[in-house]
Amino acid sequence: MIGPADEVAPEGAVAAGGLLAAWHATIAARPSATSATGSRMPEAYTAPGSGRFPQTRRMREEARRLEDRLEATLRIPDVPPTAIVVIAHALPTHGGTMRTPIMAAIARACAARAWYALRFNFRGVGASAGEWSGGRDEVDDLSAAVRSARTIGPALPLGLVGYSFGAFQVLEYLRRGGAADAVALVGVGIKDVNFEPRRMPDVPPGTFIVAAENDQFGTGAELQAAVPQARVAIVSDVDHFFIGKRDEVGELVATELARTLPVTSHLP
Repeated sequence: MIGPADEVAPEGAVAAGGLLAAWHATIAARPSATSATGSRMPEAYTAPGSGRFPQTRRMREEARRLEDRLEATLRIPDVPPTAIVVIAHALPTHGGTMRTPIMAAIARACAARAWYALRFNFRGVGASAGEWSGGRDEVDDLSAAVRSARTIGPALPLGLVGYSFGAFQVLEYLRRGGAADAVALVGVGIKDVNFEPRRMPDVPPGTFIVAAENDQFGTGAELQAAVPQARVAIVSDVDHFFIGKRDEVGELVATELARTLPVTSHLP
């Protein structure tokens, strides 16, 4: 079912309102469910596909319940899907959910390539069961989403995308032996939420990362220096929230995944 567009935050850089204010600038103003962290989650919005790929101009969005505990939404193109991509969201305690505009932009770009795009909420977020564990156990939620994705498309290759906190969960999933056919990360911060240097996890050589030039959690140049083995694409003139360039982020992610995931032959 096609719905109204995912809500987009006002354009422009976030000023000195602090980290929490910055996150609030990226989510919808109208609340729905309450998360286990006590914050209010934005209402669900979906959008029609981009006109760039007319064969997938219209897409369906279906609510899903993963393993009877995680809230999720599956974007379905109107052509036979050739892959499935799982997308993990940002830090829940600071407004990160599967519904933020950057998550929607990534899902749209993936579905435009005729791939399923599966977004989910980590435990305690939106209608997902459980409580926030501080990042300790959320990788188990990502594993559950991957298992569900393989059930939805058992014969399809699988891609993984993580934004911010979600990117670190993808890296932990891979460190534990999890597998995917293609991986793309966005907004990998080298500083924590207090802007202190963080211990970086292992980043496999060749990992593709989309970075913001002016990311307050580590600039694109700083990230390149910290993980020289990665392939870093820097988006200019934006901070960690990519305001005004989220569609560009989605295209960079989908283009990277398309190096491995099949794209229907009649699509560009």
